[in-house]
Amino acid sequence: MTLNTIQFSVLGEIDDAEDVMRCVENLLLTPAGTIPLVRDFGIDQSLLDLPLPTAQSLLAVEIIEKVAKYENRAAVQEVQLSANPEGQITAKVVLTANV
Repeated sequence: MTLNTIQFSVLGEIDDAEDVMRCVENLLLTPAGTIPLVRDFGIDQSLLDLPLPTAQSLLAVEIIEKVAKYENRAAVQEVQLSANPEGQITAKVVLTANV
């Protein structure tokens, strides 16, 4: 399976919302361990090898934790994950301003 598409919704107002969404998309599409000196940045790709229900649950937690750690301008309100028959996962992420 692969995480290939991120769709965003924003609840309320976030300063520089486009920049925040771009940064979160970059975070979520980067495999963890590929950025020198910041090995934790990105999503753990081994989660995608697990059975689909397990992968979806753990991936949702991973998304929430990584956004909280690396993007202090926004918080994740909701994550919905869906997979197509080819094994491509789409994440729908709802962001709110981090207060």
